[in-house]
Amino acid sequence: MNKLATLCGIVAILLWSMSVALTRSLSEVLGPFGAGAAIYSVSAILVVLATGLPNIRQQRAAYLWGCGSLFVIYMVCFALAIGMAASRQQTLEIGLINYLWPSLTLLFALPLLKISARWWLWAGIILAFSGVIWVVSGGSLSLSNFISNVGTNPLAYLLATIAAIAWALYSNLVRIYCQGKGVLPLFLFVTALCLWIMTPIFSHLPTEMLSQGALLELLLMGSTTAVAYLCWDMAMRKGNVTLVAALSYFTPLFSIAIASLWLNTPPSGAFWPGVGLVVIGSLLCWSASREKA
Repeated sequence: MNKLATLCGIVAILLWSMSVALTRSLSEVLGPFGAGAAIYSVSAILVVLATGLPNIRQQRAAYLWGCGSLFVIYMVCFALAIGMAASRQQTLEIGLINYLWPSLTLLFALPLLKISARWWLWAGIILAFSGVIWVVSGGSLSLSNFISNVGTNPLAYLLATIAAIAWALYSNLVRIYCQGKGVLPLFLFVTALCLWIMTPIFSHLPTEMLSQGALLELLLMGSTTAVAYLCWDMAMRKGNVTLVAALSYFTPLFSIAIASLWLNTPPSGAFWPGVGLVVIGSLLCWSASREKA
């Protein structure tokens, strides 16, 4: 197991956590779909420049079509789910469903990667995800309101669930089927193309030129996204999957903390109790799972 690859997974988590604070003004200009399309376009180009053109012939069909489809499905379904949210509360709840992917990654790793786990893995998953819910909702999530919102907008919640499952499956299957350095640029290009197609349908095409600040933001986000996905792929292919998946619970926490510093808005009082739950849950998940020799 490669310690450097595991460290790369931690870097990916930190970089993804920066995205909320850094894409705010870009989303205001391009819209959520346009901003995503632009970011993935830039990141795909940067990955090609960094790693060269991918060798498609070297890869198995299961990786190209299976993992590639899961990668694109995650991005498209989550973008659609957020775009279909009818209120700020639904957006928050759809975001929470998306954060099921660390739990699902751990669960899928057991049969797919032949990882054995002790009984307290389940307690760790419940505690860690409860901490995420507590922090993201500010300690005020109502189960009855959640059920009501699902009933009024079931497709959005279904798409968010599909997205979480797709990313968890991708993160495990890429370790099994990827050969060599993979074809990440191709996955990013296809994702960008899908988002560009969706932009005029669900949002709007930009009607004004990007300012110099927005262009710099696009370059920064494209760069961090490229590095994050390169690091995540390496971590999933060669690193400690269970450790990285357990640490992934910190993504929304880091995101809130970074956004609070960037936007000068202190986190709610629910932040630190939620952090405590995530820390305990993540430690339990990590200690409960081990890969077979």
